[in-house]
Amino acid sequence: MTATQTRFKFTNLKVKALPAPTDKDQSFYWDTETQGLGLRITAAGAKSYIVRGRVNGSGKDRRFTLGSAELLSCDEARKRAQVKRLEMLDGLDPQVEKKKVAAQSETLREVMEDYIEHKRTKNGPLRPSSKADIRRCVEGTFANWADEPVAGISRDACIKRFRELSKTAPVQTNQAFRNLRALLNWAREKSATADGVYPILPINPVSQMFKQGGMAQWNKEKPRTTRVPRDKIGAVFALLEQHSDPALNITTTCVSADMVAFMLLAGTRVSETRTLTWDRVKLDGKLPTFHIPGELTKNHHPLTLPLSDALHTLLTRRYENRIKGNNYVFPAMRGKKGYLFDPRAFLDKKVSGVAGTHLHPHAFRRTFEDVAQIVVVDSDQRRQLLNHLASDVHGTSYANNPDPAVLLPAMQKISAWIVQQGQIAKDAAKGENVIPMRA
Repeated sequence: MTATQTRFKFTNLKVKALPAPTDKDQSFYWDTETQGLGLRITAAGAKSYIVRGRVNGSGKDRRFTLGSAELLSCDEARKRAQVKRLEMLDGLDPQVEKKKVAAQSETLREVMEDYIEHKRTKNGPLRPSSKADIRRCVEGTFANWADEPVAGISRDACIKRFRELSKTAPVQTNQAFRNLRALLNWAREKSATADGVYPILPINPVSQMFKQGGMAQWNKEKPRTTRVPRDKIGAVFALLEQHSDPALNITTTCVSADMVAFMLLAGTRVSETRTLTWDRVKLDGKLPTFHIPGELTKNHHPLTLPLSDALHTLLTRRYENRIKGNNYVFPAMRGKKGYLFDPRAFLDKKVSGVAGTHLHPHAFRRTFEDVAQIVVVDSDQRRQLLNHLASDVHGTSYANNPDPAVLLPAMQKISAWIVQQGQIAKDAAKGENVIPMRA
């Protein structure tokens, strides 16, 4: 008779004397006095009492750990085994109940930490920006829920909070509840059994409130279309050049002006621009370039673009005024990040007034696209410059030459038009008559 079939009446002395298996990971022994009571011994010598039985109603065969044999006597193990078998006779699944007990106490903050650490998308771990957004959501928007069990978050509570927040910040409320829905789905799946039973949150309360005919509707979100008006591009660029001069401005102002000018001349997102480091900038050589790795781009596709003359001048100026020990192209004077997070203050105080409209960082990416159209850069190259991946065969297999040299003429045309408009604005400010350059 093999170890897994061995049956005898358990006693404390006999259990203590049983050896660890040497030819397998674990061995099982079964008690002849109490039905379903077993003993598991691992190769490391750990001994645990277990109980086996079928759940009434479902017929599922379950095996449940009662506790360590070092802590439980045989008599105590028999009592616990009988209790568990009675629960199974009443239809209670011990695996579900165990997960339910553990899940009932898990807080929203604990779920968030687990989600941030272990969540994986098709492109890998969550981005730092996504993690930061989720953390702000839990610790800000849902601060009074953060240290409460997620099992207690109800549909009605979600509806009430959603309606309250939507009154003042509808778009931000949508994003907050998308994050909450993802966290609650994570909590549900963590507690789910192998058979697909959800001990907590059998239905995601956020999903429930938005289902067809539900109690809430997502707030309408209008796509942003803000950009620098065409007749103001020159004035804006002239302003940026004026404030990028280190002889006339403080360092923070110079960095902010150059950061905005870079986004206008390169079409990059603010998240890609602020994290640009000198090891990814090539100022020398036959083809100067800058590189954005896939983990920093929105679509996870790496991007290497050539430097136009205007971009080369800007980055050379930044390199000459770089801060010792700081590898960021657009460094911050204070703070832990090391880079200028957002030039919003500079935009609000200086640039928006000249543009005649409120501008945010992404407006310069749209303006870059507008200028590219003005100077007749074809749509395939505009997609490449903006790192917008086409889904058709032509876009994925033909109009995607990875050589940055192919894009240099387009980058030069875009920058030249912007620089020319800046000069026109400067000359106009001096009262000189000029003839605008035509695309």
